[in-house]
Amino acid sequence: MDALTLPEQFFRTAARFGDRTAFLHKPGDRYVSVSFPEVSDEIRAVASALMSLGLMPGDRAAILMENRPQWITSDLGIMLAGGVCVPLHTTFSPRLIAAVLKDSGSRFLLVSGADSLEKAVQILPELPGLEKIIVLQSNLSAGLPPERFLLWDDFLKSGANEASFPARSSDDLASLLYTSGTTGDPKGVMLTHRNFLSNAFAALKAIPFNEQDVLLSFLPLSHSLPRLGDYYAAWVAAGATLAFAKNLKELPKNITEIRPTTFIAVPRIFESVHDGIRQKIRQKGKLAEALLAWGLRQKVESLSWKLTDRLLFAKIRHGLGGRLRFCVSGGAGLNPYLAWFFGQIGLPILEGYGLTETSPVVSVNRLGRAKIGTVGPPLEGVEVTLAEDREILVRGPNVTPGYWNNTAATRELLDEQGRLHTGDLGSFDEEGHLKIIGRKKELIVTAAGKNVWPEPLEAALKKSRYILQAMVSGEGQTLMSALIVPDWTALEGFLKGKGIVALPKDILKHPQVLALYRAEIDRVNADLAEYEHIARFTIVEHEFTTDREELTPSLKLVRRVIAAHYAEALAEMGRGKRG
Repeated sequence: MDALTLPEQFFRTAARFGDRTAFLHKPGDRYVSVSFPEVSDEIRAVASALMSLGLMPGDRAAILMENRPQWITSDLGIMLAGGVCVPLHTTFSPRLIAAVLKDSGSRFLLVSGADSLEKAVQILPELPGLEKIIVLQSNLSAGLPPERFLLWDDFLKSGANEASFPARSSDDLASLLYTSGTTGDPKGVMLTHRNFLSNAFAALKAIPFNEQDVLLSFLPLSHSLPRLGDYYAAWVAAGATLAFAKNLKELPKNITEIRPTTFIAVPRIFESVHDGIRQKIRQKGKLAEALLAWGLRQKVESLSWKLTDRLLFAKIRHGLGGRLRFCVSGGAGLNPYLAWFFGQIGLPILEGYGLTETSPVVSVNRLGRAKIGTVGPPLEGVEVTLAEDREILVRGPNVTPGYWNNTAATRELLDEQGRLHTGDLGSFDEEGHLKIIGRKKELIVTAAGKNVWPEPLEAALKKSRYILQAMVSGEGQTLMSALIVPDWTALEGFLKGKGIVALPKDILKHPQVLALYRAEIDRVNADLAEYEHIARFTIVEHEFTTDREELTPSLKLVRRVIAAHYAEALAEMGRGKRG
């Protein structure tokens, strides 16, 4: 990799592909294409406009948008002007948005839809240093004071036609990515152009994205995994076509419209796709269910598997566009069953591991050599070692220089040898594949001094079709407890099948419902050590959400917040009074 900045690498790629399609997006009822020259022009226009507003090298500008072409042209435009991009998660509350904008000292904010604009307007009085908010949709302009707001089209026209952009180094700061905040308010991770590009090119040596790929993008680009994978690796470095899903609700439809060759997702997406496949098979009847069960037992590429592939698996893949070569999973641990299931139907999933602080990819399974239950070998050039307590330590060109305005947290993160302490515990198998054990800070120590990792127990619980989410607790207790969020669709089917009629407030306390969940939990307990057994449980009505700050933007549990929201129930279970 040459010592380039991200905009320089993009323009080099764009020059290779001429008028070819860079983006596919759906502003209305159908997908339209945007060429590389069109994208290049808009990036230059964004950069020129920001400079005309007074943005100087090193200044911060923030983006609060859903995935769309303008997210990317804003990101690269900010960098081309010499600025530092600060992505904001659209799921952030106004409080968190204000905290990030204050901490980063962002001078400009680019927003898209009505929800984002409403949040921005709400916090504007708290942010005197925020000079201008650029609004993408012109129909949202009514009543906005022109001294603080600027419409996108007017913004793009405001720059000089032949602007001269400042020279930047690959070691200059490219972005501040604010971490998900599972243990407190987000911290600004400093990442340079070299951090991102070294990780993008190392990822391409492990994951075979190429210029022929059509990659469907639906994970928020404000998160480090899709930003690196979808955008910097597959699109900027490899030259793939990037297609934007309209939204998650329309994802199945968008898949059939775009017919992607690959995509990157979090485990919950694969869970949803799996459940959809199973539901369609059940609707086809007992014969289809039996064929699926038989086919899943066959060795891939054997004659019996090929027969099932012709009769069933190929039809399943056709329902997912028919062109998928592989998928990538990250952001959280993938249920090994899902990796096995998709592999058996001819859709391999490459599970990987990383952190925002490592740009983010540390390791990933390779196509044809994936080992289920691991996150693969480290990327080339990324050194991974284990401390005495098995904490995963990472060193390499992808590792952050530290946290923005937070030297104390930086000292905790990076040791004197330049090794990043991930906070995750792991092990290597004999072939060098990394396996994640759990978060160091989430370890539960029982009253008997036994160590219990909650994440594997929660993953096991969520295998039940009746359980949507779960949080396991038990610090200082003899046995474990769990908060259970029901899958309401499955539970309503159970109630209907049993002829149970009850008021909504009484459903979760109904004896047959409690018995159902006790049986589901006991199935999990059967495979656990006795000290891991989930003895007590509480069924909670509402799903854990990002709006209530119970989940991070990457859908990890924020345990301290959930514990605060359900303090009474957890205390009662600790005293042995529930479930």
